Amino acid sequence: MTELSSLASDNLDKQGFCSLGEEGKARYARSLRFTPAVATVLIVMGLILRSPIVMGSVALIALTGVLFPRGMLIDVVYNLGIRHILRSPQLPPTPTPRRFSYGISALWLAGSAASFHFGLPLLGIALGAVVAIGSTVLATTLWCLGSWLYRPVGASVAALKRKSDAGK
Repeated sequence: MTELSSLASDNLDKQGFCSLGEEGKARYARSLRFTPAVATVLIVMGLILRSPIVMGSVALIALTGVLFPRGMLIDVVYNLGIRHILRSPQLPPTPTPRRFSYGISALWLAGSAASFHFGLPLLGIALGAVVAIGSTVLATTLWCLGSWLYRPVGASVAALKRKSDAGK
């Protein structure tokens, strides 16, 4: 079993994979790079083609990651096929911080698709490029900007919920 660096382990914790433990994180670390790597390729293709259809499709794929913790389309492809070829474990369900990140990506990719559709290619490229950069960083370092942003947002939402519950 490959040992995982403390930085990679911490990055996976921030994505919500802390319940896997150190051995589990080391076991899944390589496989968890697959989804953002494929997403990066698809986004770059959409940017090169300046295609609202490709960018919209990738936005929908990201949305599946938000809605279905075990059903993100790229994860399903990996779990049903690719993992058998690579002799890798099935991906675990996607934790909330990483799903939050998928939501941010889906919004920005939808914005990119709309921008291309309405003849605003520079805005489409800018929005899509931010997501492509983020997914490239995730695929290479396991650091996830969206999961990092989830911490303060999640804490604020929890505080509002507690305040609302106290007022009932």
